[in-house]
Amino acid sequence: MRPFNPDGVAGPFASYVHGIEVQTPARLLFGAGQTGVDSDGRTGDGIEEQARLTWENVKRVLAGAGMGVDNIVQLNMLLIDRADREGAMVVRDEMLGDHRPTSTLMYISGLANPDWRIEIDFIAVDDS
Repeated sequence: MRPFNPDGVAGPFASYVHGIEVQTPARLLFGAGQTGVDSDGRTGDGIEEQARLTWENVKRVLAGAGMGVDNIVQLNMLLIDRADREGAMVVRDEMLGDHRPTSTLMYISGLANPDWRIEIDFIAVDDS
C-alpha cells in the first residue's frame, strides 16, 4: 500500500491521506457500518462511549479477517450531530494512532436506530 497526498490538492484537514494505492493481488475486507452497541445489544451513553464501542466493533471485524486498523485504506464516519465531531475525532485518532487511511466524514439526519449517534464503515486491505 502506498499512501499519498498529491501536489495541487489542499493538505488533509484531519488525520487522513488523500489516496492509497494498492497493488493486487491482495485480500480485501469490506466492513459494514458498525455502531456504538456492545455485544449485549446495549447502546453506549453519549458520543464518546458510542465512538469507543463503534471502534471496538470495527477492530473485532478486522480481527475476524486477521487484520488490524493498519489495514484500513478507506474509512467513512457518519455522525448525526455536528456537536459530536470533537468527541468522535478524539476517539478516532486514539484508535488509529499514526495510521492514516483515506477518510470521509458525513453528517446525516439519522441512523437506523434513533439512539445511535455514530456509524463507521471501512475497506481494509492485506497486501502481505
